[in-house]
Amino acid sequence: ITDELDSEILNAYSASGAMHVLAVSGLHIGILYAILLAIGKPLQKSKRGRVVLGIVSILLLWLYACITGLTPSVLRAVAMFSFVALAKLINRNSNIYNTLAATAFCLLLYNPYFLVSVGFQLSFIAVLGIVYIHPRLYPVLEFKSLIIQKIWEITSVSIAAQLATFALGLLYFHQFPNYFLISNLVVIPVSFVVLVGGIMLLASSIVSPLAQLIGLLLTGTIKLLNLIVFWVESWPMSIISNVYITTTQFWLITGIIIFLIATVT
Repeated sequence: ITDELDSEILNAYSASGAMHVLAVSGLHIGILYAILLAIGKPLQKSKRGRVVLGIVSILLLWLYACITGLTPSVLRAVAMFSFVALAKLINRNSNIYNTLAATAFCLLLYNPYFLVSVGFQLSFIAVLGIVYIHPRLYPVLEFKSLIIQKIWEITSVSIAAQLATFALGLLYFHQFPNYFLISNLVVIPVSFVVLVGGIMLLASSIVSPLAQLIGLLLTGTIKLLNLIVFWVESWPMSIISNVYITTTQFWLITGIIIFLIATVT
């Protein structure tokens, strides 16, 4: 619940380019959905089991969305994965662009004012950038080392999302985090541990000693995450601020980025 975070933490995450970690998004919902599929893997062997797994997955995703506040980014992520789960349920292949469009259509039917929500705009544009740019950028470099290849995978996702949201970030927030690539290399894996730890804490809450142990480990991980973010923020020139652009300039920058991406790919 970001409303309860102090401005110092919010500024640190913003300056380090890790602000997306504080908003429950496709990253978090995707991890949760992957965990649900892994737990329910035995059910996928039969048609009835797939139906049960699909229904339970959709219900749990929406329960998680309710717990985390039903913000536009949460609704977008949960609605998208609900369409994916529904496609698996009826044994149909899903197209990511169709899924994204259907999600936007349904959410705007529910609340047309989402269209002017910063969270809604950033969420959809970031996902669109990732699904279009990342598959074209990732194969450019190949490494023999699996670890370095994974690092490049995270880096290429970060570049794709940043390219897609660059102009919008300048328009709304008037700043740009210079070390977003470095911070995301550490923040994304650690935030994965935090999310899994939070789910384990909820699941073990009925067993007090176990919950206390997981809670201590989770607290330590969160402190480590914050420490990394504050460290990156303290670097020289960590952020370019006070960049003010007009709506016309926003569209010009967006047009240039789209033209360059279309030319290269």
